Amino acid sequence: MQAEKHLFSTTALVGRFLRNRAVERLFSGKSREAAVVLADALEKNHPEADAIFRRLLQLRHDREPVMHTALWNYWKSHRFEELLKREHASASFQSDFLRALEAMPESDWGNGLLFAIWSQLDRDEIADIIESGGRHAPALEMDALFGLVRSRPERYLNLEDPDYSIFEKAWLAASAAQRQRISLTVLNSQDPRLIAAYDHAVRDQHDPQLVIEALKLCGDHDLLFERLQGLQFNGALEVIAFWAESGVRPKNSSRAAIVEQAVALYRELAGLLPGSRSVVPQGTRDLFSFWVERYQTDESILQDLSGSDPFRRAGALYCGAQRGVIPRNRVQEISVNGTWLEKLALQYLFNAPDVGARNEHVLWLRPQDNVVAGILSMRLPGTLEESSRLSGKIQKASGGDKLYLQKLLQLLTLLQGYFLRGLITVDSSDDASEHNAVETEEVTDVEW
Repeated sequence: MQAEKHLFSTTALVGRFLRNRAVERLFSGKSREAAVVLADALEKNHPEADAIFRRLLQLRHDREPVMHTALWNYWKSHRFEELLKREHASASFQSDFLRALEAMPESDWGNGLLFAIWSQLDRDEIADIIESGGRHAPALEMDALFGLVRSRPERYLNLEDPDYSIFEKAWLAASAAQRQRISLTVLNSQDPRLIAAYDHAVRDQHDPQLVIEALKLCGDHDLLFERLQGLQFNGALEVIAFWAESGVRPKNSSRAAIVEQAVALYRELAGLLPGSRSVVPQGTRDLFSFWVERYQTDESILQDLSGSDPFRRAGALYCGAQRGVIPRNRVQEISVNGTWLEKLALQYLFNAPDVGARNEHVLWLRPQDNVVAGILSMRLPGTLEESSRLSGKIQKASGGDKLYLQKLLQLLTLLQGYFLRGLITVDSSDDASEHNAVETEEVTDVEW
């Protein structure tokens, strides 16, 4: 191609003239090949790259459909890198860029390009073009992603998604920042179907507390009850406290009956709480309460967990272990190789200090009972074998806390009785063949 031959001409005196003539011939040809050659010239820093770039942005599909399509397909195949680099370099290019996007044909191809650029840049100006033009992505998951990120949940809710696969694909395509905004959209929507899709599709990648709060707001107390399964028992207690304060109940009669019993036990517990064994000295703050206040999100936990400050790492570890965002193998590794402060956080969570322990160099202001820790940290539904073991410890306990511990365990086994129903075989034989079998008489609070 003669034009391509002179595109980078450096001939003395006439080099610029030859280059400009080559550019004109390529533009006048309006061919696919010409579009690719010109886009490639930008990447090679053509001497007149700015002028070429502006003219490329001014191509329109209705006037030069072949060249326009080839150009944008080329840019898309290169993740729009050269396009975005040059667009970002000049305010005038930015306006040309937005006008080019606004002029995209309202076809699957044009809308697909528009949404692909928005997904990569996540810029409000591009989103405004999409919304003002009433555009929809050809891929359902991209259209859902746009709506969820932009607090337009109806874009997803108007779709048929019985298995939540569309939501799941949208979540997988989202960036970390977009996922945070999706979570807020779900929380603010108060829509049971959207919450269910989020909870199912996102699985372990979200904060369970967000789902709990969203279900409280939308008023689906049956789904809220079922969501207790998988929570640590201390998290379930917070939900029971909510039911106790609000007076609302699930619609399902069996769930409502369990909640009534749970609320009654919870109120009994409130009057049996053991007094604090020690108070925080004047002028100091409880370290663990401080950590809980600081680390309210999974992102802050994960950020400080890999930081250089051992105090921040310990706080992130303490909160992250309770929220279940830190893998078990990492917790185990830290318990062996971590700093003394990280080991302190884990010791407080999982192993109450022995009052008579030798070489104890930490003053425990609020020691945590092993039995209480075992009950509160159990993830529902847990196992009856573990509950039986805790029951045995309580029977051996003495002092004023024994009744409190019994009621706490009774509340746990009440929920276990519901969630494990149908999963347990009750045999009247005294000779159990299963290694984890328990005597039903030892777990009297479970309904068989």
